Amino acid sequence: MPDITCKHFGTCGGCALLNLSYEEQVAKKRAKLQETLKDFWNGEIPVTVTDEPKHFRNKVELGFCHQVKWREDYDRKDPANKTRPLEFESALGFKLKGRWDRAVDIAECALFNQNLIPLLQSIRAWARAEKLEYYDQRKHTGVLRHLMVREGKNTGEAIVVLFVTDDFNEKTFVQAVEKAMPSAHIMAAVNNGLADTAAPESLRVLKGKDHIFEKIVLTDESGKTVREVTFKLSPQSFFQTNTLTAQKMYSRVRALVKKLAPRRIYDLYGGAGSFSLSCADLCEKSVCVESVAPAVYNGIENAKINGVTNVQFFCAKVEDFVKQQPIEKKDALIILDPPRGGMHPKAAKAVAESGVENVLYISCNPVTLAADLKILTRHYDILHVEAFDFFPHSEHIETFVQLKLK
Repeated sequence: MPDITCKHFGTCGGCALLNLSYEEQVAKKRAKLQETLKDFWNGEIPVTVTDEPKHFRNKVELGFCHQVKWREDYDRKDPANKTRPLEFESALGFKLKGRWDRAVDIAECALFNQNLIPLLQSIRAWARAEKLEYYDQRKHTGVLRHLMVREGKNTGEAIVVLFVTDDFNEKTFVQAVEKAMPSAHIMAAVNNGLADTAAPESLRVLKGKDHIFEKIVLTDESGKTVREVTFKLSPQSFFQTNTLTAQKMYSRVRALVKKLAPRRIYDLYGGAGSFSLSCADLCEKSVCVESVAPAVYNGIENAKINGVTNVQFFCAKVEDFVKQQPIEKKDALIILDPPRGGMHPKAAKAVAESGVENVLYISCNPVTLAADLKILTRHYDILHVEAFDFFPHSEHIETFVQLKLK
């Protein structure tokens, strides 16, 4: 029996496994992960779970959709349907399962915090009062496109961003948000692109600031706090969506780095430097390589905020960096955290042939992890595999692999 129920399950694309208990979800994902990695690892894969699998996300992106109202009796082959007029509706929520052009007008949600539904109700009422049209994905018309809500789980700060195609009454929008989230920072973003993504052409502050702060609290095996890292997050900053479980993974990596005691860390696909900043006090230098420029800027800024001076950031593709600046193997450690598409083959080959004694690979996609391990295990043995369930109610899971030079 499921631990959490939601009337939208089955139609809403926000959750895929909500019909199972959380224990069953984890068992299913563990079994799938072991099957995917069976050519490389036959041992048991322990999974660190999310302690509270309800309201765990720190960020959601929702869509405004002007769409044809779904009719249960609709039949494309029935000639009678051709004479019946289409009915339209406006929906604000996650996309309908398997659809890019339709949203579920959510009235409850197990993913974000309890302020979400009151916020959506307030914004819907505001849109009706202002006579603002929701975006039509097929005709590319309408003013309201997306709503992003982000919070700091360890700081309590929150930011709400409205993505639009045209001007709107900013004052009344701020008032609508304040009814549900009075202390939130509020922004507006213009997005006239055709792609269905919350990617802004411009951002402006309507109230408060253009960022929030979040902390990662790192602990040792006894649960004692050993380090805190503060992150400044803009609306578009990448950050793990499950703060409280992610910091368990960062703590695990940090403990291993402390044990291995490298002088230099190569933090490849390093994003805004989460691993580098978490382990900066354990090494002489960390080299963080990331191809997304805004993430690099965030990393440099966050290093200053935390008083870290021994992390060097490079904005480059990993495959280009390792060609231009060969990895120095002596007293080094490599941390890999590639995107869902995995490593570039040239980057994987360079790491495999680097001669660095220890490699830590963090993956959000077991399929591409397996593909990269085919290359890495030509020169490395796998010492340990474990997983972290950052994504309750979905098929996704984070995997951590420790490798050692043969």
